[in-house]
Amino acid sequence: MWTDLLPTLLLLLSIAVQAHPLGGLIPGFKGGSVLLQGYDKDGCPTEPNFSATIPSTLLGCTPITSTGITNVVVVANDKLPSTCKLFLYENANCGGTESANIGPIFPSSIPSACIGPIRNPAGNVFELKSIHMLC
Repeated sequence: MWTDLLPTLLLLLSIAVQAHPLGGLIPGFKGGSVLLQGYDKDGCPTEPNFSATIPSTLLGCTPITSTGITNVVVVANDKLPSTCKLFLYENANCGGTESANIGPIFPSSIPSACIGPIRNPAGNVFELKSIHMLC
């Protein structure tokens, strides 16, 4: 019986690995990343107040070191999996529930339009304190 199921199980495993690569766990694997630029003014003027590169293999929280960030621009590199989402938080440790999310983010070297002002589910503008990416 197991010998009949083995080819099907191997096919499903192959599909799962292709959909969710193991990132930094496989030597030589180069995952994508997102460049997040943060602004404290509507319309995202030319110079960002904050900028961070967030790799798709990062498992933790990225704190935002500038104050007043309410607008963002996202630039995803060409190697980013198209299943990634950014979770934006009002607190500094990505705790609790996310306040807003962006995604799925598609691979592209072209910057997104200005996103913001960022609002929580209640519709209130909030200041971005931390961000987490999940792929």
